Amino acid sequence: MKLQDLRSFEQFSQLSDEQLILIKPKLRIKRCSQAGETLLPRGYDKDLEFFLLKGRLLLTAEDGKTQEIEANSEAARMSIARLRPSLYEVTCQEPSELLVISGNLLTQQVRSSILEQESSHLSPVALKFYKRLKNALENGNFTLPSLPSVALKVREVLQQEEPEIRDIERQLNRDPSILAKLVAAANTPLYRRGSACKTSSEAIMRLGLDTTSQLVMLFSLRQLFKAETPWVKQRMKSTWAQGVKVGAIAQLLTLYHPHLSADQALLLGLIHNLGELAILKFIDLDPKAVADIDLEKLLDELLPQAGALLLHYWEFDEETCDLIARLNTWQATSDTAEATLEDLVRVARLHSFIGTPNQHLYPRMDEVPAFRKLTHQGLSPELSLTLVEDATDQVEEIEAVFGL
Repeated sequence: MKLQDLRSFEQFSQLSDEQLILIKPKLRIKRCSQAGETLLPRGYDKDLEFFLLKGRLLLTAEDGKTQEIEANSEAARMSIARLRPSLYEVTCQEPSELLVISGNLLTQQVRSSILEQESSHLSPVALKFYKRLKNALENGNFTLPSLPSVALKVREVLQQEEPEIRDIERQLNRDPSILAKLVAAANTPLYRRGSACKTSSEAIMRLGLDTTSQLVMLFSLRQLFKAETPWVKQRMKSTWAQGVKVGAIAQLLTLYHPHLSADQALLLGLIHNLGELAILKFIDLDPKAVADIDLEKLLDELLPQAGALLLHYWEFDEETCDLIARLNTWQATSDTAEATLEDLVRVARLHSFIGTPNQHLYPRMDEVPAFRKLTHQGLSPELSLTLVEDATDQVEEIEAVFGL
């Protein structure tokens, strides 16, 4: 198969020629010889991805809904029934051929390609450090922390078509500390309505399923990033506090943009600088390695790459990963007339730097397209500053929830 033929598929199109050459020996062909033959049973969970080369396939969901995919169509550009375990039974409508490859191998190559492209604009110092980090990851000398099982299980439950609160409770009961924090969060002024919550089911109902999932994830992350070196430990705490401030401001900005989710804005603000935590965890292994480096500049430059790497590793959705990867692209904005969550996070970041020693490192508010878009929709510079002042109480509430 020619490299150009591989590029007709979405995931392969993101790889360089060198990557395609290296990955080509790992590919194999699977053939369906007759119509009606089952390619994938529903619930299939092996680490393989399938790309349709010839023929037609029928995907049948549990509720009986069907989708037909024909070779060389737009739908065939992506891998077939990609989720694991598979939500569909896949059968051949006619003799067909499919390309098969390890899902993990392909995902690793795609992530590597994206990160390589995004690191091309780094300064020599940041690029050298980035390569050290990447080599340490590839050689097993440094491993990214894995999400705790409770967070993964809760996310798994919520991915079901009709998640049950009792199933979420069952998972939360395995980690009493996270459960206690969730109930406490539901009783803060941010979410409290009427009487206090006393049980996990009451907390979940008040917070909603999406917010519950997000908070469980964040409480779990808070437990992951710990350091031995005192100054690194203190810097990690500052990084968490910065995330809280950006999240609070982004959430308040949704008051003027009700088409955007306040909870999603808060989450994106809270996780926007997780890349800093990953870098700091790596530095903690050898603090002397950054003795002659401008740490603030290094962290700011590598924040998007490290953040995207971390979120890809934890299998966050592509939209969130892409947003984090573009954090430092200050002149970017969407083509839509209405503000987006990316616009809000970008403006919230700039607000969070006002009055800090690092404010000079960032563009002026009126130089950023995202801020100009928000002002066209009613947000004045004066009102914007008032929002930051109003965020103080909310920041304190969120910091208390996360134990900062």
